[in-house]
Amino acid sequence: MTSEEPKQTYRGNCHCGAFVYEVRLPEIKSAVDCNCSICSKKGALWVMPAPEDFKVVKGAASELSSYNFGSGNMTHKFCGNCATEIMVDFPNGPPGMKLGLNVRSIQDLDIFALEKKPFDGASLGDKYAPHAHKGSKPAEFEGGKAYTGSCHCGDVTFAVFSNPMDETWVGEGLMGGIVECNCSICARNGYVWIKPPAEQVVLAGDEDKIGRHVFNYGILAKTFCKRCGVPLTNECRSLSDEELAGMAEIAQYYHKLCQQVHPVNARVIDGLDLTRLQIRQVNGAGDLKPADTNPYVNP
Repeated sequence: MTSEEPKQTYRGNCHCGAFVYEVRLPEIKSAVDCNCSICSKKGALWVMPAPEDFKVVKGAASELSSYNFGSGNMTHKFCGNCATEIMVDFPNGPPGMKLGLNVRSIQDLDIFALEKKPFDGASLGDKYAPHAHKGSKPAEFEGGKAYTGSCHCGDVTFAVFSNPMDETWVGEGLMGGIVECNCSICARNGYVWIKPPAEQVVLAGDEDKIGRHVFNYGILAKTFCKRCGVPLTNECRSLSDEELAGMAEIAQYYHKLCQQVHPVNARVIDGLDLTRLQIRQVNGAGDLKPADTNPYVNP
């Protein structure tokens, strides 16, 4: 007979800090990596705590945005301000599976080091049908290829024109490469970034349906769908000369760089097999150069 592994208390939160929780779990060494249509877009990684071991510290679960689809049996809950996926409620699920917690939202957890246990959620229910891009086309170039993608519900779509994305592709533009970063926002929201020139990306959707999470120096806006919470792109904000002049030198430096690109979350590109790409894991939490003078602090 084996004894039950002792539990420890973990603390977690959405990126903006509006929702903070504590959860008791055995040491987290692995998480479930589901390939269904919503989990793959969000990069969510799951553990299943007992509901009685989950405690809200700040905010309320009822204040999180809710999204369900298909049978409606599962409700995804995410922060409507910063798009961090927190949990899935599955009230009619089997014992031990009534609450799913996205470990990306847990503070100081090394996501890169976790064992990812595959789960074929894509084989369950009706097959997901991608949504057609409803905006204009981006700038093209000889030898390039058009790609489209969207959030899960289809309220927001995008188009990208790029060199063909396969195992030989290493990214383009000023900040080339396909990057998975462990900084405070990228780790929580599961981004895998490609960074095309800004003119090769078109984001389309009604303005009132596009969320924009702005933080730190205020030079970037992480776009997402307000209805389903899928993280999409990284927009460079339009700032006046007066606004820029009042910012720290490092903020001015990064704003100049970001104007040239419009990074896209590769997880939401239709039909793109991430396992074929040369994804580089970077320590954005500690190795950013020049160094961030306004680092993120866990709430």
